[in-house]
Amino acid sequence: MANNPEFGDDSFWSLTIQKFYPRIVNYMYFLTEDRFLAEDIAQETFAKGIAKFHQLKDPDKFFPWLLSIAINTGRTQIERNTRTVPASDMEFYVSNLPIDESPSELLEKQETANLVLKAIRKLSLQEQQVTIMRYYLDMKEKDIAFALGVSIGTVKKQLFRARSKLYNNLHQII
Repeated sequence: MANNPEFGDDSFWSLTIQKFYPRIVNYMYFLTEDRFLAEDIAQETFAKGIAKFHQLKDPDKFFPWLLSIAINTGRTQIERNTRTVPASDMEFYVSNLPIDESPSELLEKQETANLVLKAIRKLSLQEQQVTIMRYYLDMKEKDIAFALGVSIGTVKKQLFRARSKLYNNLHQII
């Protein structure tokens, strides 16, 4: 992204959607527990991203910028949408499991993932967001801060609190 692509550069947007669409859908799915709503939000995010691309000041912050659009779009969609259809298929969220594992190993991993997700859902919304961005989307603290419009110190504090709560919650379960 060193060279600023033009608004009409279809190849840029095609590659961008291939790279970031699944990450945005997964992030929004975690927050909404609704696969279809998460996909709607991701699609709207890219539509807004294409329309507002000229507002991006730092190309190195493209994904955090796009994620901030997704977060704002998600808030609006959730406020508008009173329907809540929890998605129960973990396979959508927990992807890329190795095929060479035994069914019992896969089941154990799925149960562990369910316990961790259940513990994450007990966190405040802000703590959930920073945890998912940091550990599931592998974002740097500065990019999380940019995406959420908060300081890096706030992100560090929320991550510290979230890790402490997760440790305590999971320690009680296990």
